[in-house]
Amino acid sequence: MKNKLSKIPLLMLFVFSSYAYADDSSDQSVNELSFGITVSANGSLTSASGMHTALPGNLGTNVKKGTINDNTVTNKDYAISVDYYRKISNNVYFNAGITESSMKTKDTAATFEGGYVVTPFPSFTTKGITLNLGPSYRFDSSSSLTPYIGLNVSYFSGKVTNTNYPTVSGTGTYGVGGPETKVTCWGLNPNLGVYANSGLLKGFGVSVKSQNLDCDGDSFRSFTQGYKTEFKNILYSIDYRVFF
Repeated sequence: MKNKLSKIPLLMLFVFSSYAYADDSSDQSVNELSFGITVSANGSLTSASGMHTALPGNLGTNVKKGTINDNTVTNKDYAISVDYYRKISNNVYFNAGITESSMKTKDTAATFEGGYVVTPFPSFTTKGITLNLGPSYRFDSSSSLTPYIGLNVSYFSGKVTNTNYPTVSGTGTYGVGGPETKVTCWGLNPNLGVYANSGLLKGFGVSVKSQNLDCDGDSFRSFTQGYKTEFKNILYSIDYRVFF
């Protein structure tokens, strides 16, 4: 018991010396890795447009626009991100990041131009990887918190579920099952956050990332020749930052 107690001061000395070294290394480091997990997200889909066969009120095979009546999307299961930061100058960093996300719509109805309504319009999930690249700026701060903002070029590559269109597949229910089809998107997205630069919570922070994306998708239900849409999402995350 005495031997164990005698080791406590040494352990405390080790902890405080390691902490002091960490403070010093963060001041001098030029590289950072930030690991984030989303705790909340708010998103929406705009109307989709693409080549479509004739519909009541909109005859002919032409480009048609459809809008889901409840266009909100919610975070499904997860959204995990890893960001690398490289110091360029005192306040400017280069940021390269990757985010894995999965967003789901609600069961709703869809209305096409001309008034034709598809109901029910089953939910679907958009899942994939977003790659981000751009500058990040750190604000000078005399406190233990460092705020920052950034602007990234974003590229999303993923899949969409529940694509089945029985008129083509010859089986099943509209919007239930079917092959997962590809969707790719581009966008320009701001982000902001704050992290603790010292203290017991050093490295921990919170961030807000936007996903404003213009998307091109392969076949999806009655859009058998592909479609275009806009995807808007905001991710609220808890992060942990490593300095090296």
